[in-house]
Amino acid sequence: MPWATQASPEGWVTDYEKAKLDAAAAKKDLLLDFTGSDWCGWCIRLRKEVFDVQAFKDAAPKDFVLVELDFPQNASLVSPEVRKQNEALQAQFAVKGYPSIFLTDASGRPYAQTGYQKGGAEAYLKHLAELREVRVKRDAAFARAEGVQGMEKAKALKEGLDVLGEEVVAAHYKGVLGQIRELDPKDELGLDAKFGFLAAMSELEGVLGSKKSAGAEALRAAVEEFLKKYPNATKQQKQEALFGVLNYLVPPKDNQAAATLLSDIRALDPESEAGKRAGEIHERVLKMIEKQKGK
Repeated sequence: MPWATQASPEGWVTDYEKAKLDAAAAKKDLLLDFTGSDWCGWCIRLRKEVFDVQAFKDAAPKDFVLVELDFPQNASLVSPEVRKQNEALQAQFAVKGYPSIFLTDASGRPYAQTGYQKGGAEAYLKHLAELREVRVKRDAAFARAEGVQGMEKAKALKEGLDVLGEEVVAAHYKGVLGQIRELDPKDELGLDAKFGFLAAMSELEGVLGSKKSAGAEALRAAVEEFLKKYPNATKQQKQEALFGVLNYLVPPKDNQAAATLLSDIRALDPESEAGKRAGEIHERVLKMIEKQKGK
């Protein structure tokens, strides 16, 4: 079986479906680590400074089933079965960069997203504990919604969404968004103003996934076509849309196209969070290109 022989760090698993079953049985959450274990500098630092530290190894498994979803430069580090699973999850979770850490309940529904954090293992454990409180608040709001109707139900559901990150909501809570829209057809709660573009972004991820083998130009064209529908999109929103292409270019795929894409993303707004992130990844991709030239 591929899962049994798949190499992974001590205490981590690579089989997502089994991890969900284990989490449900043990009443734990999932911690998903989308990583580039042999090329992503921040991923390597996160593992060294946090995940490989004994304090984390002792404490984190009490609350989480730890799942590594690796996208290495060296394709031999993961089996074909694991790579196929990881690419499907990459699209499902709309991963835009590495490392991306998702905290989910046992069913796999995310309630928080994070990444590298300074401070070491103890600080990271505190950070995770704070994020777990988000699920508590979400579940409490959703439970209140079960006992009411109409606008009161819509308000309770929206309270549950408000504690979550906007991108997490847009990608993973479409059913709840649909319920609120039905209960609040005039959008008195401002749902569309807050989540409309991001919800459309999750649809873009599906389009890109269907074109993932078509190459960089086709993927870029799909984003440009999508953005025509949103002429008032901000530079930051355009950056996030273009970031959706990156997952289909980075190792071991098309590093040169990835470098061009990242340069274009940064040029839109170098000082935005997305612009700075693009700049950092661009530097790493250029190093990979130089390394490949030297072989």
